[in-house]
Amino acid sequence: MTKGISVLVFLLVYCIVSSLAQEQMLVLKGGTIIDVTNYGNSEKDVLNAMVLIEGGKIKAVGAATSMKIPQGAKIVDVSGKYLVPGLIDCFGIINNQAYANAYLYHGVTTVVMTEDDRRGKVDWSVNPSPAKIKLDAIWGAESRRISIGDAKNAGFEIIESWSKERIDHEIDSLAKDGIKVLLIHYAVSPGQLPWIVSACKRNHIATIGELGLSSYKEAVEADVQAFVHTSRYSADVLPDSARKIYGIAPFGPPGRYYYEYIATKAKVLDNEKLLSLARLYRDHPVGLIPTASMLVYPEMDFATNPWDEPIASILDEKDIEFEPLDKQTGKHKTPSPIRQRAVPAMVSIDSIFVKNGAHYLTGSGADAFGSLPGIGLYNELTMLSRFGLTNRQVLAAATHNFALIWNWTTLGKIEQGREADILVLDKSPVESLKHLREIDLLIVDGAIISREILLQKK
Repeated sequence: MTKGISVLVFLLVYCIVSSLAQEQMLVLKGGTIIDVTNYGNSEKDVLNAMVLIEGGKIKAVGAATSMKIPQGAKIVDVSGKYLVPGLIDCFGIINNQAYANAYLYHGVTTVVMTEDDRRGKVDWSVNPSPAKIKLDAIWGAESRRISIGDAKNAGFEIIESWSKERIDHEIDSLAKDGIKVLLIHYAVSPGQLPWIVSACKRNHIATIGELGLSSYKEAVEADVQAFVHTSRYSADVLPDSARKIYGIAPFGPPGRYYYEYIATKAKVLDNEKLLSLARLYRDHPVGLIPTASMLVYPEMDFATNPWDEPIASILDEKDIEFEPLDKQTGKHKTPSPIRQRAVPAMVSIDSIFVKNGAHYLTGSGADAFGSLPGIGLYNELTMLSRFGLTNRQVLAAATHNFALIWNWTTLGKIEQGREADILVLDKSPVESLKHLREIDLLIVDGAIISREILLQKK
């Protein structure tokens, strides 16, 4: 059978199986449902559980001893195994079928996708696929990129700031286009934050801040729900004069100054600015998205080469538009010495946030800086653990925290009425996050998907 025919057969079989799964009730009987609620601080696992799945939804959940199996249902005995919700990557991309397969292979059943000059365009046609959620960005102004010294496009200059009416119109239009997550970007001013948040709430759009002109304190007070990149959401630790320059020129020399500052200033990790920021993140329902899999993980002494993962065999290095990792070493091909020196400080910053009770969401940043789809999210989970989150808290960051922080009530939990995206694991992920790799059953939208078929090249 030729490669092209095998792909067609795979898609046909998947569609048939998926269709049948939508019609016939599927019963998972006998496993343990891992509790991922309350930011991973609850431990009310359901032992000897039963999960009824129909039409892509979870119809009922409870103790197997107290539930009746409907006539004609397909029963799968999962006794001795562990059930967790499908994982969520809130900062990634699906450019092709191989990317979709790589996410699914690693149990990622939902991906928030950002199209940009580093990640390219989304391929909306891929099937099978994780649920694809659209993200767009708002700058709050007409602006142009500027150079600083010999650094091209290091910052931006505002030509005209948008009015409340313009912002309302833009966000309403994005909502009609299906946008579910909005990245609030550098040129948004403090005065615009409440307008943007209000418009997003009205349209049920989740918000992520990657800020410049606005401080993160101002964004928290305006109810922005999440922040992305450690090097951004810790920028308020800079001296006020440097923070102001960094805010309008986050790339080039000002960006390098941030890395130099946190790497060389011995007291930055215990100064009042950082501790105040940690308390701020603790006291508000905001989610931090480090994307440590992009810049931090490859520099750690425990890092493994993502190209050695089985699913990487179907990925093409040429598809990675921005700084793919070296296939032989798994390291950055042209590392930034300044940024490398700052890695320990970045780890310490997030560790301080964790110690003070901040909450986290999972985003791999794939495929920028060589963070591979699916594999990158596993590396992100590893980093969250290194920051100090417990294994259960890490699981919550990849699942139910999205319900608590973004009000995503159809995902992230094995509960009646939610999407039937479930991983059945051979061993408990609470004991070790490595057990997330031992997926016995992958259930997406109520259908069982073969991980072995996902490994086939397209």
